[in-house]
Parts: sequence; structure tokens; C-alpha cells
Amino acid sequence: MRRILGTLLVLMGAACSGDGSTPPSTPAAPSGSEAAPQGRIAFASERDGNPEIYTVNADGSGLTRLTADPAEEGGPAWSPDGTTIAFSSNRDGNFELYTMNGDGTAVTRLTNDASDEGFPAWSPDGSRIAFASNRDGNIEIYAMNADGTGATRLTDAPDDDFAPAWSPDGATIAFDRDLGGVNFDLYVVSDDGTGERRLTDDPAGDVSPSWSPDGSRIAFQSDRDGDAEIYVMSADGTGVAPLTDHPAEDVLPAWSSDGASIAFASTRDGNEEVHVMSADGTRVVRVTDDPADDVEPAWQPVGTETPPTTSSGSG
Repeated sequence: MRRILGTLLVLMGAACSGDGSTPPSTPAAPSGSEAAPQGRIAFASERDGNPEIYTVNADGSGLTRLTADPAEEGGPAWSPDGTTIAFSSNRDGNFELYTMNGDGTAVTRLTNDASDEGFPAWSPDGSRIAFASNRDGNIEIYAMNADGTGATRLTDAPDDDFAPAWSPDGATIAFDRDLGGVNFDLYVVSDDGTGERRLTDDPAGDVSPSWSPDGSRIAFQSDRDGDAEIYVMSADGTGVAPLTDHPAEDVLPAWSSDGASIAFASTRDGNEEVHVMSADGTRVVRVTDDPADDVEPAWQPVGTETPPTTSSGSG
């Protein structure tokens, strides 16, 4: 589920989590006068048997299942207006990209190719979707119109490229590249495929980039110090600093749209669950609590929240 294209990535890490304390064993909102972060969090989970897409409030309330299909669904990504979720599914055979409303209705297929497509990421204006595909042999980054037309390849390297993330100004796409073994590094490329540049250079694995809403920083996961942890760096690749420091695996960061919080998946309570922390790594709170793994969190833009309606979408 963490890597639905190509060889699965072994989860990684290393960093610092504020006071380093273990989060509560059950979901809990921040204490005192602090309000829970706004916007719903979409994620993938096998809690009902096979991988499906769910949403939940950042305080753990309002859990809603959006898809209900015997196939595998993963990689949810909210549109900038918070009304639509792009995701990957093999419901029609191989993995393709789909969209649905934020309540799980109106599922629409975007791609139709014999290859596998995954890791959808919306452009800031909602007009395009970047994604990873092996349609030309190895896995590369592509971009297409939001209706699935006009797919264009942006990267062209012998290595596999995953996890595109569009910068808030729409000019640049960050992604991670498999350089062999456990060595993954982060790169950026212009939205037209030019100007590719490497951001990290470490023998460990640096993956899953996520831009801060102001475009000044990129959060990512890395195992450069041992276990998988969440790190942050400046958008030019300088100033790498850990945000979490836990013997468990902390992976797959996703910023809230106000830049104050980061959602991530963690095994610190046994299985993989969705957690939320402040953007400086403090005040870690567990959001989900289920024996199954809850992964791939994606935060709905603030101010566009779609309230939960039913326990199951049309899937």
C-alpha cells in the first residue's frame, strides 16, 4: 500500500519530536486553549478487509468510509478547493487514477492505460494532476489535465521516480528517485519538465516530499539516522532538520493548509496509525486507532471542509 508502483519501499527514518514523549494511546485533541487543526484528513486503510479510502477529523472524530470496492484503493489527494479526492485503484484491473467527491460519490476514472498509475498530486490551481506511471517502461513523473487528458512526461531517467508534490506557486514539482538499493533522494523539476535539480544527497532513503503552504519548506521522511523519521528542510535542500525522534517508524508527512500542523503515519503505537503534530515536531497526537494499518494521510484545505455524511461512499 505504501508503494503501489514498482518494488515496494522499505520504510525509513530518523529525527526529533519536540519533547520526545510517547503520544496518548487513544485519539485526543490538544489540551488547554489550543483548538484541533481544521480540515479533514483522507487516508487509506485495510480496516474493513481490503485497502479503502476514509476521512476523519484531525481530532479523530467523524470517521467516514468513502470507497467500498473489492479492489485496492490508495494514495488519496485533495483538490485545492477541498471538494474532490484523486486516488489510485486497481478496480478495473491494473492501477489507474480516479477522482471522487469528498463524500465518496461520483467516482470517475481519469486514466486508461495498460501500465500502473499512482501518487496523484494536484496543481495549486486545480487544473492539472501530477502522477507516477510506468507507461513508458520505468516509473516516471507525468502531468495531465484534471479531466485525464493531455498526459505529458516530465522526467526521463533510468531510475524510478515516485511521489510528486506540487509547489504552492505551481512552478515546481518535488519527487523522490530510486537510485538503487535503499538509496532514494529528493529532486525538483519545473512543471514543464525542465530544470531538474537534486535536493538531497544521502546514502539512505529520502522520500515522500510535502511542501509547506508558503513554499519555503519541504517535509519528508528519511532513514538517514536509523529508523524512519520525519524531517524538514528549506525548499532549496539546505537546513535539513529532524522533526521526530522515535524508535518506531514515522512516515509520509502531509502539511495542513495553514502550515501549523503535519499529519503523518506512525508505528509508535504498534500498527501504523495516522498522527498529527505541530509543524515544529511538538504536541504529537494520534488520530486513528484500529488494529489495521492507517496510511497515506492527506489534509483537506482549510475552509473547504466537507462534513461527513454517511459511513460508506458509493465507491
